Amino acid sequence: MKIRLITALVGMIVSLNNFAIDHSKFSISGISSGGFMADQMATIYSSEFSGVGTVAGGFYYCAEDYLPAKIKADSNTIGASNLFLFEPSNQIITDTLNPFVILTGVNPGSWFAPQKGNPIYQAVGVCMGGTKKAKLPTEYLKSNEASHLIDPLFNLRNQKAFIYHGKSDSVLNFKMQDLLKSFFLSVGVKANNIAVYTGSGSHNFPTDRQDGIPCGKEQVPYVAKCNFDLAGKLLGHLVDNNLVRADFNKDHIYLVDQNINFVNVDKSQESEWVTPVPSIAPYGYLYANDKCLNDPVSCHLHIALHGCKMTDNYSEDFQTQYQNQVSSFRIVRMRSRKNSVFPIPNFPGIPFTLPSIEDKISQYGLLKFVLDSGYINYAEQNDVMILFPQAWISENNYPYNPKGCWDWFGWTGENYATNTGSEASWMIHFIHSIAKNPKSHLMNSKPKFDLVEKNFPR
Repeated sequence: MKIRLITALVGMIVSLNNFAIDHSKFSISGISSGGFMADQMATIYSSEFSGVGTVAGGFYYCAEDYLPAKIKADSNTIGASNLFLFEPSNQIITDTLNPFVILTGVNPGSWFAPQKGNPIYQAVGVCMGGTKKAKLPTEYLKSNEASHLIDPLFNLRNQKAFIYHGKSDSVLNFKMQDLLKSFFLSVGVKANNIAVYTGSGSHNFPTDRQDGIPCGKEQVPYVAKCNFDLAGKLLGHLVDNNLVRADFNKDHIYLVDQNINFVNVDKSQESEWVTPVPSIAPYGYLYANDKCLNDPVSCHLHIALHGCKMTDNYSEDFQTQYQNQVSSFRIVRMRSRKNSVFPIPNFPGIPFTLPSIEDKISQYGLLKFVLDSGYINYAEQNDVMILFPQAWISENNYPYNPKGCWDWFGWTGENYATNTGSEASWMIHFIHSIAKNPKSHLMNSKPKFDLVEKNFPR
C-alpha cells in the first residue's frame, strides 16, 4: 500500500513538473545587442512573453531616439561625418594610473567616447560606456501604453527576468546590471522573479565547455569556457528548473525561412534567398525534436538572440577592410559592385581597393552559437523548442550598424522600440508563425556544419 502511495505521489510530482512549462507564452533571451533586443521585445509584447533573459544587455529604450533624431537633423548638413566626433574618456586616466594595467590588460577602444554631436552618443557613450546618464524610460512607457504602441504594462508583473553580466566586460559598463534590475522592478516585475548572476569573465556567453574562447576574451564567436553553464541557469529560471540536459541531435537543427510567406523554403540556391526586411536574414535556425515539430502546441518556444558580430554573414576580415576604409578615406557607407563607380572620385590612384558588400564571405558564427552555447542541450529531452532568429549585414547596415546588431538603438527608424518598428513587428509575426507551424518554415537546405568546423576549429 505504501509503495503504491509513493508511486502515485511521484507520478503527481512529475506531472506537476511537466505542467510547470508554460506553453501558452514564449520566453526570450539574448547576448549583448540581443540582450537589449530581448528586453525590448518582452516590454513591447509583454502579454506574449513569460520571461526575459539578458546576457551583457540593457534596459528598454536606453538609447532613446538619439540616433534617428540626429540622422534626421543632420541629413542636410554634415550627416554621417558626425560619426567621427569623439573625445578622450576617463578610461585613459584610469588605465594610466593603474599599476596592474599590464597584467589586467586594456581596451584602447574605451579610451575615446562619442561626443554629443555623434549620432551614437546615447547608445555607445551613455548606455554602453557611461550609464550614469542613462535614464529609465518611465514617461516613454506610459506614453506608448496610452497610444497602444506597447502592450499594457500590468502584464510585466507576471514576467520572470534573468540578468547576467561579467565583471571584466569592457564593452558594456558593469553598472548596467543594477540599472537593469531597477528597470524590471520599476515596471512591476516581482523581486523574487528576478535572478541576477555575476561572472568573472568578459563580454561573451559563458559555458562549461572546454573548447570555447578564454573566459576573459571578447572575440568572435563569443562562446567562452568559463566553467559556468549559463544556458542551463537561464532556461532553468525562465522556463523550468527541472529541464533535463542531454546531448543534442544535429538532425534536429533546421534552417528556417524567416519570411512569413515561405518564399525561401524550396530554393536551393542561396543567391536566390530573399530577406523579409533589409536588416533581417533570409533564414534563422530552429532546434526542435520530432514531437515538437509535429505537435508544436505541446512545446514551449524559447527565442535566443545573438549579439553584434555573431550573424552567419559577419566576417572579421571584411570588417577590418571596412574599418581601414573608414580610417584612410573617411568613407563610411558601403557599396555593392552594381552601384560602385571606380576609380573613386578624388582618389584616382586606388581603383578597386575599397571593399564592396559582395566581398564579404560568410563565417557562420550564428551556427557556432547554436551548436556551442548550450541552449539546444536543454531542448532535446524536454518539451522545448529553441528559435535562433538572425539579423543580416547588407549595404543597408552602413554606416550605423556595420556589425549586424539587433536594433535597440534606432538605426531602422524612430519607432524601433514600438510595435510598429520594422524588426520588432517582423519578429513577433515570425515567432507566432514558428509556434503555430514550424514545419512550414523548414528549408530544403541544411546547416553548413562543415564550414563552421573549418572557420571555428575546436
